[in-house]
Amino acid sequence: MSVEGEIVVRVAWDGQRVRDARVASSRPFAASRVLEGLTPSEAVQRLPRLFSICGNAQSAACSRALTGAGATVEGAMLAADVALETVQEYFWRLLIDWPHTMHRDVDAAGVADVRRAIASQTGEPGAARRNGGTEALRDLAATLRTIAEQKIYGIPPAEWLTLSDDGALTAWIERAATLPARLLGLLLDTMPSLGRSDVALMPPPRREALLDAVVPAMVRRAQFAAAPTWHGEPVETGALARMRSQPLVASLLARHGNSVAVRMAARLAELATLLAGLDSRSVRDPGALAESVPLADGEGLGAVQTARGLLLHRARVADGRITRYQIVAPTEWNFHPEGALARGLRGVIAQDCATLEQKTRLAVQGLDPCVAFRIEIRDA
Repeated sequence: MSVEGEIVVRVAWDGQRVRDARVASSRPFAASRVLEGLTPSEAVQRLPRLFSICGNAQSAACSRALTGAGATVEGAMLAADVALETVQEYFWRLLIDWPHTMHRDVDAAGVADVRRAIASQTGEPGAARRNGGTEALRDLAATLRTIAEQKIYGIPPAEWLTLSDDGALTAWIERAATLPARLLGLLLDTMPSLGRSDVALMPPPRREALLDAVVPAMVRRAQFAAAPTWHGEPVETGALARMRSQPLVASLLARHGNSVAVRMAARLAELATLLAGLDSRSVRDPGALAESVPLADGEGLGAVQTARGLLLHRARVADGRITRYQIVAPTEWNFHPEGALARGLRGVIAQDCATLEQKTRLAVQGLDPCVAFRIEIRDA
């Protein structure tokens, strides 16, 4: 079994409506055990190789957890590395995964342009950290903004962020010729409430909040990583939780709730925000997207905001080696057995199996698992 595993979504359907939805995971959480016994330097070097995606974010969380535990860590990823990784992930989701599920032609060339631009300017993972503040990073930011204007927004990303309500968004959808504009318009016209649930959005995961709402359960519950909660309740993490106060996202959220359409709009808003600030001082600040939280003596927590949501690493170090390691990935928050996906699918209306499968895939993609998933539909 791979480190990643998979998510299985089981949907009970009576031919018209989803009567129940269950989410099961085969994720083995093996990475945590692999790191135990290593020195901090060995762990930072090895951990990115254990994950096929979000390697920068994993490395950043690892280094911040170990720093919180009092260890000296060299070569730590900083905010620009994580931000660039998120930007690349968002282009992929918006130009390949989303249109594919909605039976539209994908724009693989646009994603390839982004990947080439990032690779040519940063060279290899971690180069953004070493080159942060240089002309290379400014040039990269300008290139990515140009690609986004052409492929996603139809206008400069910073201008898109001035859209503040449903009317402005509708006008943009009608005049923009981009693929994401057409897809968002189709979602809002045909299934604006798809995936909506009563699961709360994760509060801002600041240090004090984590120590109060999350850390006690992480320490107390051995299986916390498999089904994490915030003050004992499932929460939704990701772009929507982070962008809920952005004017356009707030307007859509008030009207449609935390639906797939609003999650996609939040992703558009966060991508534009990241691109607007990619060459600013804030995104090069180590604490902008990754935080280190000291816990008990020799124990620390690393908290990183990734493309998919909050990633937590907890490390305990004694005599120069890791004795305990715990990883809580964004997928476990959003795909909790009673989390945003399971509750959001219950009650979905579909007149045929193909429509139900498409809606289920959209709901899954709206929450963006970091592993493969499959859907099983059975009679209710």
